[in-house]
Amino acid sequence: MFCHIFKNRFKILIRNKSMIFWTMIFPIVLATLFYFAFSDIENDSKLKAIDIAVIQNEQFENNQILKNVLKSLSEDSENKIFNIQYVDELKAKVLLDEGKIDGYIISGENTSVIVKENGINQTIIKYVIDQVYQLESVSKNIYEYNPESIVNVVKEIFLSENKYFDDSSSKNMNMMEIEFYTLIGMACLYGGFLALIVVNETEANLSAKGARISIAPVHKLKVLLISLLVALTIQFIETSILIAYLYFILGVSFGGNLGYVCLLSLFGCLAGTSLGLLVGVSSKKSDGIKTGILLAITMLCSFLSGMMGVYMKYIIQKNAPILAKINPVNMITDGFYSLYYYNTMNRFYSNMIGLALFSTVMIIISYIFIRRKKYDSI
Repeated sequence: MFCHIFKNRFKILIRNKSMIFWTMIFPIVLATLFYFAFSDIENDSKLKAIDIAVIQNEQFENNQILKNVLKSLSEDSENKIFNIQYVDELKAKVLLDEGKIDGYIISGENTSVIVKENGINQTIIKYVIDQVYQLESVSKNIYEYNPESIVNVVKEIFLSENKYFDDSSSKNMNMMEIEFYTLIGMACLYGGFLALIVVNETEANLSAKGARISIAPVHKLKVLLISLLVALTIQFIETSILIAYLYFILGVSFGGNLGYVCLLSLFGCLAGTSLGLLVGVSSKKSDGIKTGILLAITMLCSFLSGMMGVYMKYIIQKNAPILAKINPVNMITDGFYSLYYYNTMNRFYSNMIGLALFSTVMIIISYIFIRRKKYDSI
């Protein structure tokens, strides 16, 4: 009996081409758009060496501190800050007017920075010179004893991140990975749309199929549970295809833990299916209105998890942590995040348990609604 019902319900749901498009094809298309939109954003956000010019005059030649600092900050290395041209003032003005440099430095009693416009690069140049100027007043004796000390201080100011951040991650941060993780979370919740179809075709007051099932010699609750299992199975298969596409085609990294990724996705699909079940049985509205409600919930959860802006996830985490803890998309995203960045299973398991609890609550509330339903006639 179980196999017969499962097989028939599977055939019925898989033939719904419109629903298969929205639950599988649409997330893949969206992932492709994300890839082309964000593929270069990480490289573009890295600090590139700033083109500047330095006026070669007598004051500069006598300013050993400035010379050594600029030399250190322009050496070829991963921490290089400046590309420097040593020219006269006339040449520097021409380079600045042509946009070939962001500014030039004139050494004197008060070293100055000449720029054409304001921006990040110009601010960095000015900040370096301000730091050198402040250090000059207290460093002459130190410099005579140890010339490298001043250079090391400036390097520490600009190149040391440990001073400001406690990085416990195992890999370099790639903020765009979170967009794809959130996309998977959204796709998991799309299983709710399959659950809506199941409810619509099982409830006697919602469809002719539901009426026939209600008078059939099979317990309605049994048919509903098997149908929901079918919906969960289909959504998990579709989500697995999405994960495979992200990993093998687009090169999205999951930290080499595909087994755990699939396990978390299964719990995510369960959360989506149970949410769809609750929306379906708790309202007497039309199928279109229920679909709109479920879509609104799914997109809101995705938005709060960082899908439309990565930093929204951290804003919610900081200012409204309770929303992050009950948001199934955020739990899925955070679970992937913990696998990739932290190599610790505690955070992963806590998110998986959270999804299990969310699904349990949805199913219990849905069961209460189902038990209360009675029909005067069919």
